[in-house]
Amino acid sequence: MRLQRLKINTRFKNLEDFEIDFSNKEGITVLIGNNGSGKSNILEAISSVFAGLYNNSRNPSFEYELSYTKDTYNIEVKFEGGSYETKVNGVVTALRPEHLPNQLIASYSGEESRLWDKYYWPFYRDYIAAIKGATVPDSELIFINKFYWNIALLVLHFYDFEAFTDIRDFCKDTLGIDAINSITFDFDIPKLNTWSANPVKNMVQTLNPANEASITITLEEFKNRLNFINEIDLFKYLAAAFMPKDDKVITKIEIYYNTGLKAESLSEGEKKLLLIMLILEVIGDENSLILLDEPDSHIHLSNKEQIEKLLKAYSNRENILTTHSPTLTHNFDLKHITMLSKKVNNDAQVEEMEKQKIVYELTKGIWSYQEQNIFLNSKKDILLVEGKYDKIYITEALKRLKRYKKYQKLDFEYLPMGGAEGLENFIDKFTPKKGQKIIALLDRDSDGKKPIETVLKKKVDINTFDFEKSKKIFLALYPKTKGWKTSNFVVEDYFKRKIFADKAIELIKKADETFKMFPNKIKEKVKEAIPQECQKPTFADKEFNGFKILFDKLIEIKKVR
Repeated sequence: MRLQRLKINTRFKNLEDFEIDFSNKEGITVLIGNNGSGKSNILEAISSVFAGLYNNSRNPSFEYELSYTKDTYNIEVKFEGGSYETKVNGVVTALRPEHLPNQLIASYSGEESRLWDKYYWPFYRDYIAAIKGATVPDSELIFINKFYWNIALLVLHFYDFEAFTDIRDFCKDTLGIDAINSITFDFDIPKLNTWSANPVKNMVQTLNPANEASITITLEEFKNRLNFINEIDLFKYLAAAFMPKDDKVITKIEIYYNTGLKAESLSEGEKKLLLIMLILEVIGDENSLILLDEPDSHIHLSNKEQIEKLLKAYSNRENILTTHSPTLTHNFDLKHITMLSKKVNNDAQVEEMEKQKIVYELTKGIWSYQEQNIFLNSKKDILLVEGKYDKIYITEALKRLKRYKKYQKLDFEYLPMGGAEGLENFIDKFTPKKGQKIIALLDRDSDGKKPIETVLKKKVDINTFDFEKSKKIFLALYPKTKGWKTSNFVVEDYFKRKIFADKAIELIKKADETFKMFPNKIKEKVKEAIPQECQKPTFADKEFNGFKILFDKLIEIKKVR
């Protein structure tokens, strides 16, 4: 299946008049945003929507519009005023089971239980009540948590590793399990005797034909005894026997691997990856909808890329995940990222893809998506600068000069503007937030005036140009220090020339004869060295006094309406 669009029309938490487009995500949507931006609320809303579609006694508390595809069906749902209008391939009709996802599978890493309590527990409760009967029902909503990991390990090792080499490689390379040596099961035989004859009871009795309280068997014995069951049914039957908190017939599972290690010794991150593999390979299929809330929590940085690899390998499912991790998000292509921000009233909104692309391109892909998100959500004033050294100099100068009261309220986010084209794109797409100023600072030279002339569509004189407003964004050339004689002026000119001369002499003394023959290389080395020098505590505060005229100009611009 493929989600196309979800619009939440009436309020659900911080989602109201909220629309999210899944149509170009190719089966993987990564939701990122600051805390409170609404990432988990979207997963809750999706769970509520489908809980109501599977069972209309559990309809959501909000009105919505939904569209998705499954097999040859194009499904449209509108829930308004407590009633449904549903269309299949454009024809108004009631939805049948074949129109709905085969299952909705969710997994959450944290301690918060509201997703489970409100949406998945009612389905699980009905499932538990029914499993003692003659048949084992399916549950449309499945919630996978930390208690499933040992079942996951058994089910993955139930596969034929000669045929399923990807699962074999996952177990060996990712989990570090070369071989399972033995498995111990504990049973509640009196409780088992209260069950009706059904596939779960049959599995338990076949596994433990002598009705012993505990057995220890090899993996081969386990597979041979249950060779009439496929992997999906094995998961269902083991979960039915082992997972009910107060009604277990298998009360304990212990797995020993690699000649003596207990499976409990797997790290929390490895167990989490194991559950993700269970969801994607065993439980899920191409008509499943999978929700992963912070799947990377507890997973070491070096293993976060494994999540991206797993999801890409199973992108024929519809996968939606939330994360705070820059490492994880940066592994995904931009097309998979949906960035959430807050409106003035703190309601969630989806950040425009155009804005994301501009920031991504301006930062040359160096910023992670999380850094881009912080920038797009920030209410600080923004300085668009030409390069990384500009940012270093201005940031350090402001830190040193905040000993003066008038500069203490200056606070900026910095973004490289990427030349004339980048500046023009930025001005077209970005509008300052209430009370925010966006200022483009450029060198007072031919390269600096070119972007300004492109945006303003007129010639400017670098000797006399101060600043000008274009579409609510200010364009400025660096103001010259008092007594500056030449037309050109760049950010380094706020320092005394002696600093650069001394550094050049120092580098020449350290250099070999070959290096001395290339003055242009000396200049390049000096330009690289001063940004590092100026951040050292030994670099005197007074050396930044030349930046006062720049900060005075920024204060002046901030006062302009």
